[in-house]
Amino acid sequence: MNWLSWSWSFGRFRGVDFRFHFSILFSIPAAYYLFRPLNIMDVVVALLWVIGFISCIFLHELGHTLAARLVGVEVKSIVIWLLGGFTNLSRRSEKPAYNLVISAAGPLVNFFLAFLFVLFYIVVSVLFMPFIKNVQIFLWAQMLVNLSFSLTLVNLILAVFNLFPIYPLDGGNITHSIMEIFFGRTNADLITLIIGIPVLVALFLFGVFTRDYLLLVSCVLIGFAMTTLNRSALRWINLKINYFYRRAGYYYMLEDFERAVQIYTRDIEREPRQVNHYLARSACYLNMLQKERALADVERALNLAPAHAIALELRGEIYALDKDYDSALDHFARAQAVNPNWAVPYFDRGSVLLEKKEFLPALSELNKGSSLQPAYTLIYIIRSMIYFRLGNLDSAHKDQDTALGLSEKDALVMSEPNLQIYESYLDWAEDYYARVLLTRPNSGYAYQGRADAYRVNNEYDKAIADYTRAIAINPREARLYLGRGKSYSALNQMDKAREDFQTILTVTDKLHLKRQVEELLKNIHHIMVVE
Repeated sequence: MNWLSWSWSFGRFRGVDFRFHFSILFSIPAAYYLFRPLNIMDVVVALLWVIGFISCIFLHELGHTLAARLVGVEVKSIVIWLLGGFTNLSRRSEKPAYNLVISAAGPLVNFFLAFLFVLFYIVVSVLFMPFIKNVQIFLWAQMLVNLSFSLTLVNLILAVFNLFPIYPLDGGNITHSIMEIFFGRTNADLITLIIGIPVLVALFLFGVFTRDYLLLVSCVLIGFAMTTLNRSALRWINLKINYFYRRAGYYYMLEDFERAVQIYTRDIEREPRQVNHYLARSACYLNMLQKERALADVERALNLAPAHAIALELRGEIYALDKDYDSALDHFARAQAVNPNWAVPYFDRGSVLLEKKEFLPALSELNKGSSLQPAYTLIYIIRSMIYFRLGNLDSAHKDQDTALGLSEKDALVMSEPNLQIYESYLDWAEDYYARVLLTRPNSGYAYQGRADAYRVNNEYDKAIADYTRAIAINPREARLYLGRGKSYSALNQMDKAREDFQTILTVTDKLHLKRQVEELLKNIHHIMVVE
């Protein structure tokens, strides 16, 4: 699927890379189909139309770029493709009014270009053409007039189409920004979807009725992009894409890390110098808490690419797991230097500084991370812990609510490597999950998250009670039995622990969980034999 991203640079100005996507090559046969040139003049007309069409798209994206720079948002690149363009911003502005300005700038440029082409049409056809005596010059002037009329329509179509309130079109972004101003980001996502879906369906039906296949293709692509406003829909699409084109990624998304490792291992055997294979396998090992194997893969990756941001980031995370915080902070800083617009190093630095009780520096890192990636759920969770420690409960609760609005599961349940976050923050966890359960009394995720917090802080009886409540809601979640079984083991209730571990073997087919449980059962058997 890498060929879908093929593009080449045609210029760079003040840090902004201008690129053509390979699909722009199809504009040439499209122009031939539209104009069917029979002579040199027809060829010139078709060529000028293609140049004008691409230039209008480029100027539309340049409008977004200039507006973004005006409000302090860095632009990394502009990509021009057959059906339009894309301005690659380093981040969304935290101020929805600024996002509105950025989104509105592109259509305004097209309206202005349409005005200029109309002006050219009037000036040439009224002030010059009546006085031209030479037939050839008159024909060329007529060609320019017709071309200006055509490009006027192009700009009006670009402006009007982009103003439809469908995300991610400019109109959808404008709608989202306005809704965010009045109702907040999470509600803005939902409202934008509610407004945009009927309009997109209507456009699709119009395309079917008129047999406009270009419009139909555009609607399908827009529909896929619209799913980014809904995490469940986006996850479903990503799962399907990964299943067919990147099976290891599919297993990783399902948290079936052992199967993902098997595929990445085959990839490494086939391409031993491909850094990303080692990093992907290392991430799997980390999620299975196999630090030594994860470290070995990260070291191999760093030997191949010493300045690779993800490799530096993963090495820092392993240092953090070992509580070597200074080395972790150093590696996260190096990752930031390589890719200053990536939110993850800011999140990890904030998390480590939280562990070190350096709350204000941690807050600064997390604020930067949230500005780069506003939909990063865990940033708001960690930041709420800082606000809680600083006594700012209103801000702590606001961040918790924002995280819940983004993803209930990600906001309430930590992954295995992140469970250490709960250490020494049980008071925050009790406040947080109690608030959640007041409004979501049947949230299995809330009981699971609080149970994990209790277990990490050695409150095993309370952990068992919450795991039991969560199991009643979601009886096929293996991690619940694993957590409860470990809590029973800590209380030396081996029969109950063994029963939970054996249940895991029947409710999951994830290989790494089964292997972990088999080891735990062997340990229990050994303990009971000794006793």
